[in-house]
Amino acid sequence: MGIPFGRYELLKRIAAGGMGEVFLARQAGIEGFEKLLVVKVLLPHLAEDEEFTTMFLDEARIAARLNHPNIGQIYDLGEVDGAYFIAMEYIHGDDVVRLWKTARLREKFVPLPLAVRIAADAGAGLDYAHKAVDANNHPLNLVHRDVSPQNILVTFDGAVKLIDFGVAKAAGRMSRTATGTLKGKYSYMSPEQANGQEIDRRSDIFALGVVLYEMATSVRLFKRDTEISTLRAVTDCEVMTPSQINPQVDPLLESVIMKALEPDRDKRYSDAQAFRLALEEWAVETRQPGSSAHLAAYMQDLYSERLSAERAEGKPFSDFEGTPSAIFRRSPLTSGGTVRARPGERAPEAGPAPAYTQDSASGVAPSPAGKKSPVVPILAGLAVLGLGAGLAVALWPKPPAETAITQVRQAVASLSLRTTPTGASVLVNGKPVGTTPLEGYPLPAGEQVKVEAILEGFEPRSRVIPAAGAQSLEWALEKIDAGEPPAALAEIELTFRSQPPGATVLIEGEAVGKTPLTVKRPQSDAKARVELRLTGYRPVTREVAQSADETVEVPLKKTPGRKGDGLDIKIGR
Repeated sequence: MGIPFGRYELLKRIAAGGMGEVFLARQAGIEGFEKLLVVKVLLPHLAEDEEFTTMFLDEARIAARLNHPNIGQIYDLGEVDGAYFIAMEYIHGDDVVRLWKTARLREKFVPLPLAVRIAADAGAGLDYAHKAVDANNHPLNLVHRDVSPQNILVTFDGAVKLIDFGVAKAAGRMSRTATGTLKGKYSYMSPEQANGQEIDRRSDIFALGVVLYEMATSVRLFKRDTEISTLRAVTDCEVMTPSQINPQVDPLLESVIMKALEPDRDKRYSDAQAFRLALEEWAVETRQPGSSAHLAAYMQDLYSERLSAERAEGKPFSDFEGTPSAIFRRSPLTSGGTVRARPGERAPEAGPAPAYTQDSASGVAPSPAGKKSPVVPILAGLAVLGLGAGLAVALWPKPPAETAITQVRQAVASLSLRTTPTGASVLVNGKPVGTTPLEGYPLPAGEQVKVEAILEGFEPRSRVIPAAGAQSLEWALEKIDAGEPPAALAEIELTFRSQPPGATVLIEGEAVGKTPLTVKRPQSDAKARVELRLTGYRPVTREVAQSADETVEVPLKKTPGRKGDGLDIKIGR
């Protein structure tokens, strides 16, 4: 069974982040009541740090006030044995980033009306959040600050959920952001946000406009090779009209997108509701199939294999799988690294935790030999938690308080890389480290590392990533387009004979041999300049056709010759 954790049973560790660990969990009740949800637990050593605790609690306090069908829900905030946790809605679906990748791999690209539906429904949740009030009916003045494809989820039933208010700006927030500090993903920031200026709800509208632009064109708008270049592109805000990339974007939809992407915030939509209404009006005007039902049908078709596998697995939960974390330091471990505890039973005390080693940096234990990991629909739950580029955590002794945060940020770094197709060679800083799928490879100490994936017949891919935290990459490798093989060039034969023999033959000034001689040449309409030279004889120069096999016979004349001596050249086939 899973691990008891307060009123919940933890079934599977999904991921680890800089602030917490994430688990798929189950809440059981009387008469067979059962509910799946996601539990995020603040790391124990960070619970002692006021800044981290405040940020964690802010995320729960802000999101818990929001109750809307297009926003991921917070169910519970609590503490178990000194560990703070948040219980959240389990969303059965995928975020827009993974949706794009899956659609691209299966060549079932997201239709334009469905891209508009996703943006419109996300806009509905965003508008609600912007206008939310507290218990005293005072405006929260909330700005999400991280509207991006990673934080927009689409369920298999066609619902759209906006998630991750972990970096949101709101009135009454306990933690404060220093002036000029950038929160959010650079390539989805508004120009004013990238410049470190004061922002309002119109910044989120710009970000949602970027998401829709990219869904409509399948082109990244501001993303560049470096963060500095990306920020510069955002602040410059030079946007090519969507129809120049995708002609299917009609003038009406293009005007809606471009208004959301106005560099001057005063020229954008005044609120998310106005943006949403403009998108809904386009859908009504064009009468294209873009309802939630159409979105559900598309998702179920796109993910048919995954859904079939989940149905075949039934309930894939038995013993807790994965590496036990520091929050279960007192739990018993089996030889395979699986925590075994039944609901309602208190786990016996375990020995002291082993010291941190490089091998445990990934925070992911190897699967027992021959054991197949069950299919668990957890990808959406990952995004709900807003982990960003968090840190993978293994078992290590508690560091001194004054150095805890530094050690966690710098010492624990790992790489997980999956490619489609699998089997690509993975190089870190030019050194081969394995093949894909690669899970939890410990990264060398340093600020950045270069990751490469190489597979024969496919374009190589590379990326520079920070050597901190649990870095997880998924790449779809593209086949090398070899094109049509060049047609073999037809050849002709040129045969040279001279009398006397032994003359040197030069074709276009290059000596190719002595007579008698046969050479092969590419068939051509152009004539070749041929010269025959033999000591004591006059050189002979002629142009020879290369359109068919030719035999060139040259009787050479001695030098000096009598006046009127000529050359008798015979050319035959």
